[in-house]
Amino acid sequence: MRRWRRWAAWAIGSILLVSGGLYGCNRAINHAADRLMVVDAEESVCPELIREATEYGGWVLPDDAAVLLVRREIVRDRKYQLTLETTSAGLALMLERSRFPDVIRSAYPPFTITTIAGPPLESSPLVEHGQEAWFTSSSGKVMIREVTVDVRDADTRVVHIELRGV
Repeated sequence: MRRWRRWAAWAIGSILLVSGGLYGCNRAINHAADRLMVVDAEESVCPELIREATEYGGWVLPDDAAVLLVRREIVRDRKYQLTLETTSAGLALMLERSRFPDVIRSAYPPFTITTIAGPPLESSPLVEHGQEAWFTSSSGKVMIREVTVDVRDADTRVVHIELRGV
């Protein structure tokens, strides 16, 4: 009986040691691979890139929106950033049609979002921010959707949208 316990303890210890080593090696390999990957990035206001980004994120732009810039970045997962200018009514309609939950609240500096166009957030009289984690698009893509709203005046909204795959 004692020999059996000693053998079982040795086997379990060996399995744990090997598993931990393999996990650590896998993490190191993935980290090195991420550092070596070439970033596929594109910035534009072309209709094709706008459509690609909005379809990816299940996002619906209002008719009165002026798209300032769209950025697509692919390393391991996709990430789209859109910056647009719209009215307060256009913002409300966009959030409703895009099925974005009512989670937008006031935000204060320092801001963690990296903007790609528009005036700096620090110069805004009011900034609002919301995040929807684990949104699943109609095509089955799972992502995090973030919206930062730069409230410039009574009716002007500069909206920064980030759609990141997980």
